[in-house]
Amino acid sequence: MGLLSLLYKMSKKSTQKSKKKPTVLNKKIRSLTKSHQTCANTTTNNTSLHTGMDVISKLPSYKVEYVIDGDTVVVSSSSNKIKVRLDSIDCPENGQAWGDIATGALIGLIGGKQIKLETFGNDAFGRTLGTIYVFLDEKGMWQNVNERMVLLGHAWVMRMYYKHLPIHRQQKLNKLENWAKSKQVGLWKTDNPIPPWKWRKTLGIKCH
Repeated sequence: MGLLSLLYKMSKKSTQKSKKKPTVLNKKIRSLTKSHQTCANTTTNNTSLHTGMDVISKLPSYKVEYVIDGDTVVVSSSSNKIKVRLDSIDCPENGQAWGDIATGALIGLIGGKQIKLETFGNDAFGRTLGTIYVFLDEKGMWQNVNERMVLLGHAWVMRMYYKHLPIHRQQKLNKLENWAKSKQVGLWKTDNPIPPWKWRKTLGIKCH
């Protein structure tokens, strides 16, 4: 057998063998590719987060003048003063069990602070419906105050009035309320908590 024929056969066997069993180099390439894809996904998620923060940062700024109850506040800017009803949630009223605690909780979250306001028009009583965001310096992020009140067990989710929100925000509110209930956080640790709309109905109060 000539030298060229022998080299050809050796080369052919080597090629067939490499097809059956991946080389160490190929394994490393695949590992690096998978790592890069994971990194790309993480970057995408972080970009989404930062985009959300950028959107919130561009919302109108107001200062909280005073808190009326757990879901109603008065805020002001250089040009106007408005009464805001926290959108999609309902806190116990002043005079109702847990009402003063819910009011105190909201004061603790935003009292006297600068906030961002996302608005959804007005309710039947002329109040601006809105989601309030407050910046947390220690975390470097915006906090959704409406969601926070639900998480802390100071509010019910108003499912009849949240259909205008994106579905993922509706789902988040539901999860937060379910979590607070399951952990008996806030008002959920009390005996037979009464939803504010039922409490108002028994007293003939129409506002919410």
